[in-house]
Amino acid sequence: MADLIENILNKTLNKLGIEEKIKEKRALDLWSEINGSEIIKHTEAKYINQGILFVVVDSPVWAHQLLFMKREFISKINSKMGKPIVKDIRFQSGKVFSSNNNEKEEINYKNIELDDLEVQEIFSISNFISDNELKQKFASLLEADIKIKKWKQINEWIPCPECSVLIDPNENKCVICELREKSKKIDINKIEEILTNTPWLSYEEVLNIYPNILQEEFESIKNQLIIKMKVKLDELITDVLKKEVNSKEVKVFVQKYVMLEASVHPDHLNNRLIQKIIGENYMKIYRSL
Repeated sequence: MADLIENILNKTLNKLGIEEKIKEKRALDLWSEINGSEIIKHTEAKYINQGILFVVVDSPVWAHQLLFMKREFISKINSKMGKPIVKDIRFQSGKVFSSNNNEKEEINYKNIELDDLEVQEIFSISNFISDNELKQKFASLLEADIKIKKWKQINEWIPCPECSVLIDPNENKCVICELREKSKKIDINKIEEILTNTPWLSYEEVLNIYPNILQEEFESIKNQLIIKMKVKLDELITDVLKKEVNSKEVKVFVQKYVMLEASVHPDHLNNRLIQKIIGENYMKIYRSL
């Protein structure tokens, strides 16, 4: 009978991915280990879902900068894990609570005591796991989970209105529910700002900053921005002829417009492409700048 229960429990644990969850928790903790204090100050690793590590960043500028380091982050984490736990990283703008930030009360649950019934519950649930190492890790997770819940109850935390997870009374929703809500909102102005400053970004790269943006939405925002920049370009060329504008600024604007229109990186920008996009007449003016 015991063997049957053990087999059922082991299959259940395997199905639930308990071992993977333990590894994901470790991978989540590695974010602060692989990065320097400056990055940690501006970021907070929140959770891993289906191999995607979600990291909150305190500004779109930082999110954009970290995007180019994504492969390095993934490589470092998986190297320490010895297994490809993290397949991708999504950076999302939000409020960051760093270890040096006193705005968030630290959950000090280690001194919380468990009663006999809770200890017995942990033992009963984990005892049928045959792998001793996994059994110990699973029992530790259960113990920490129970202690954290008790700590929150003692400190009068309230249920999240969306998922009922206990949250700080000063918060409106739990972190995951807030991230889900934010990811549903597409900030057109911020995306336009990102594309204006880095016009060569592809849909896939913007998707890392706004995980829920649809390709149709991205293309629509990009096309509208192209139209706006074309109108602005016509105005700037007129100002150039009147000698009422800084020629260097116009040149930079033309380059950004071409990179956006042609979806090319600065490394692939050349005069032939610029002329193709802005036309021969504007190109003559551009060359004179």
